[in-house]
Amino acid sequence: MIEVAAAIIENDQGQILIARKRPGKSQAGLWEFPGGKLEAGESPEACLKRELQEEMKIEIEPYACFESHDHHYGEVHIRLIAYKAYYIKGTIQLVDHDEFRWVERSELGAFVFAPADMKFVEMLVKEQKIVGEGNLAAQNILDKGALSDRKVTAAVDIKNDLKQAYNHQAEFRDTMELEDWKVEERKKVLQAFRASRIHNVLEIGAGPGRDSLYFQQHGLDVTAIDMSEEMVRLCQQKGLHAIVMDLYQLKFADEVFDAVYAMNCLLHVPKSQIADVLAEIRRVMKPDGLLYLGLYGGISVDGVWEQDTYEPKRYFAMYPDEEILRIVLDYFQVEDFHTRFMGEGKPHFQAIRLRK
Repeated sequence: MIEVAAAIIENDQGQILIARKRPGKSQAGLWEFPGGKLEAGESPEACLKRELQEEMKIEIEPYACFESHDHHYGEVHIRLIAYKAYYIKGTIQLVDHDEFRWVERSELGAFVFAPADMKFVEMLVKEQKIVGEGNLAAQNILDKGALSDRKVTAAVDIKNDLKQAYNHQAEFRDTMELEDWKVEERKKVLQAFRASRIHNVLEIGAGPGRDSLYFQQHGLDVTAIDMSEEMVRLCQQKGLHAIVMDLYQLKFADEVFDAVYAMNCLLHVPKSQIADVLAEIRRVMKPDGLLYLGLYGGISVDGVWEQDTYEPKRYFAMYPDEEILRIVLDYFQVEDFHTRFMGEGKPHFQAIRLRK
């Protein structure tokens, strides 16, 4: 096991220092909290003082242990120990990194961090949320009934915005060329369906129906559902059995589908509701059924994407790899998990094949 220290460095404005690993380094292109390996007999505090002087030419003062956890990069086992630290002095000069930023806690989710650092990102964001929730509690507005009502209202708003956004973009999305990697991914899914002798498939969030049509043309009995009326209309024009339906409430009997195919639609389910949606999907699957789940992730996101070009702007939920696997394991067995690199600074694609 390799022990590594990471510094959560705060400036006078309460901003946190993050840095991106330069090309040629381990975890190149990913952001991290700066630090490094402990030398023999070295304390985490001493390590961080030394590493920040060597890596960035700055002086810091670690003052409190923040958290530690174990992480595996393949066969390499590291224990990452994070300390909060004050920035003391010095002008940052980069050695192992190609960019640095001072950011608010609320901005951390916009950066793609190294997997081992993601737990610290989530904790820092949660710290901010706890402060906000404490202020609300002080104003006596978080009684259970009001909170429940707001959650229901928020869920309805998210669904309505998604429906409008995809209604507006339906024709355009129907003309988009399918990327090569998606063609390859779909082919692998068909092979898995055939190997398991799948006959009937439910596609959730079918969009204009291109994947459903592909499976139907290869001999499968396909039912396609989507919340967008325009998407369902395009599916029906292709000769598909397509229905306008809310994936939160599947209007099917129990255990009717051999397989469920969900490509990038659960991206729009808030994290607070993902468990309910997975339970509903499991309900309509036959024993030993297959679920293919496609997502974008590797980072932690849960909110409206303000840079979205669609109107209304869409809600996205993304998970670090370890987190999404922990969630789905409560409902399914994982048969295959792999990722696809989508480019520098972008979330990667997560492909998960699950069995009931």
